[in-house]
Amino acid sequence: SRRSARAMADALRANARDQIARLLTQLADLEDAREEFDDDEYEETKAETLAQLDSFKTSLARMTTGDVTLTNELETIKSATLAAISAAFKTPEILKLFALKQPEALRERLRACERDVLLGKMSDAKGKIERVEILTALKKLQA
Repeated sequence: SRRSARAMADALRANARDQIARLLTQLADLEDAREEFDDDEYEETKAETLAQLDSFKTSLARMTTGDVTLTNELETIKSATLAAISAAFKTPEILKLFALKQPEALRERLRACERDVLLGKMSDAKGKIERVEILTALKKLQA
């Protein structure tokens, strides 16, 4: 019984991670393809994705009772979801790496960002925003 509860908790964690990854990828893809949409399509698609994130946040709130490990992990995912909704991160890809607890990928993104600014592939302003977001994410992950 204890093993089946553990297996169920593991499955729930995996499903929650997969769902947040899917929604954050959807948000990142939308931002990447921004020019391909007219303003109404973009706003409607973004609103739908944010509504799904909000619905997911509500589901997480109901799930965060019980197993402490599960609760801690769901709280991390919930925090990332709240950050997406409040637009604390302007870059969905950085938010996704934060939500999935991938500090090495965040560090690699930081190096790529710095390189792109030096090569002129990214503006100084956008580079500064991304660097701040990445460093904030790393600090929150205590990595």
